[in-house]
Amino acid sequence: MNKTVIIIIILMCSNLFAQPGKSKGPGGQYSERMEMMLIWKLTDELELTEDQAQTFFPLMRSHQKEVMELRREEKVLFQPMYEKIKSDEKVGQSEVNSLLKEIAKMDDKKTKHRVKFIKKSSEVLEPSQQLRLLMFEPRMKSEVQTQMRERFKPYKRGGKKKERRP
Repeated sequence: MNKTVIIIIILMCSNLFAQPGKSKGPGGQYSERMEMMLIWKLTDELELTEDQAQTFFPLMRSHQKEVMELRREEKVLFQPMYEKIKSDEKVGQSEVNSLLKEIAKMDDKKTKHRVKFIKKSSEVLEPSQQLRLLMFEPRMKSEVQTQMRERFKPYKRGGKKKERRP
């Protein structure tokens, strides 16, 4: 990977961590830190050149905005049912089936957006990089889940903590 890309990432990260805490909801600036970490990992995983990075990341941010909009739409779908359950109203099978159909449509939309993004990335990425991009999100989620489990794993009382076998 280009040394300049690494230097740019290091400068961006150091600048981000030097900023005072922002009050953006629970956790403050963690969403910004997570985004920087994602960019760093993605740059490393895809082995992006400087030119590729300059073109790819605006494309990725545009895709992320679309995904966030889909998540908001999905949240709106669940809200009426959540309110009914919260107020102990009876929910009919037809309402559940209707919600399931809407969820299926939403999942199709998400999949189409992801495929469209991967296809559009062919303007910037090589085929092998596209495949790595396609595999990146599921693997990253799995790694984060594993790290969360390990970090917040309750210790057993008494005795030593058992080490896992490789």
